[in-house]
Amino acid sequence: MKLQLLALTVLAAAPAMAVQRSARELYNEGSAKLGKGDLREAETALREAAATNAEDVQPLALYNLGHVRFAQGTETLKGEGNRQQLLSSADAACAVAEEVIRRGVPVAETGELQDVIAAYMEARAARKELRVSRDDARRTLDLLGSALSRWRRSVGDFHSAAELDAKNEDATFNADVVERKIGELLQFKKQAEQRSESVGGQREKLKELMKKLRGKIPKEMMRGDDNEEDDDDEPEDKGEPKPGEKQQQRIGGEREVSPEMARWLKETMKRRTMSLGTDEGEGFRASDDQRKPAVRKGKDW
Repeated sequence: MKLQLLALTVLAAAPAMAVQRSARELYNEGSAKLGKGDLREAETALREAAATNAEDVQPLALYNLGHVRFAQGTETLKGEGNRQQLLSSADAACAVAEEVIRRGVPVAETGELQDVIAAYMEARAARKELRVSRDDARRTLDLLGSALSRWRRSVGDFHSAAELDAKNEDATFNADVVERKIGELLQFKKQAEQRSESVGGQREKLKELMKKLRGKIPKEMMRGDDNEEDDDDEPEDKGEPKPGEKQQQRIGGEREVSPEMARWLKETMKRRTMSLGTDEGEGFRASDDQRKPAVRKGKDW
């Protein structure tokens, strides 16, 4: 994929050539910015050069604009984490939540108090893991959407360049490369969306379970606003209390169990642990995830 960073000869000033000179100046500026990696400035200059409709400038301005927008999408995707890890983490969080729900439902109906409290704490921990997966999926989907928007415009730029200059085979070649990259990204986007839906469903089920379990716990063992768990997000950690400020505590996390309750739990509850034995996948290789359209020999203009 060849960047055609060609310097155009600016002719001597002449009223009849004013528009064409302006287009050439914009093209040269945009190409220079592209060569330096200044994608925002390059996009602005090349877009303005193409908008002049100068026949000798517009095809190449669009061609380089395709490069700019592909590079912008690639830069956006650098904010991603490991794709396979994202999917695997969501699957693991959902599997743990499903097990917590399976064990917790009968406890909420007929369980002893210590079992109710244990089930509540497990449900709360599982819900936090789901929240992490949900937030990671949302951030990733936002990045994918932004990258896809840039790459689709890149394909349009390359196709437009090819339509204006049928001899520019590189433009058609590059459009095909970017379209394949879009297909790969759409496939992963679909997987991420499916995991996001699964996480959301498990969070709703845990929310209902926790509500039932709280109803089984005596009010004197609950501190603060016990309805706060119904919120979509967990309450913020407000840090250590100020001198003279009474600290509100609730069952379920650090600094949320009273000293008396902690001692009672230690004496009456069996230690419980949960783990999911899944092997982490290899993830995507850098060469697969970050490869660029192939370089093609450009045409001297």
